[in-house]
Amino acid sequence: MYFGIQRRINRCGINLFNIMIYKKYSFDSEAQVIGLINDLGENNHTVVKLGFLQIGDADEETPPTFSDKYSVDVLWRGLEVDENVNPIFPEGWKEFELNSLLNYRHNFFGLIFKE
Repeated sequence: MYFGIQRRINRCGINLFNIMIYKKYSFDSEAQVIGLINDLGENNHTVVKLGFLQIGDADEETPPTFSDKYSVDVLWRGLEVDENVNPIFPEGWKEFELNSLLNYRHNFFGLIFKE
């Protein structure tokens, strides 16, 4: 979901876009995502580790059921863009991107994720 685009000009006079994109990801473990976060190095992105989300209702007799996937939300900021002004995401993240929003309750600054 694109929710903010600001036009800026770099030192060479080339127009660039400062794009903020909100995406959701699902990993097999926390260690897997920590490796990708560390690979980002110093950056302006916001990563929220949500953990293993509850997927089933619980009551006094039934304990909660949790997903076997480790969930993460990322607010990507300042990504490079290609010649068609499509954002270029860091390597390794695409394969973990989620499109389904079942049981997701997190958002950034009141912004709602749209598929």
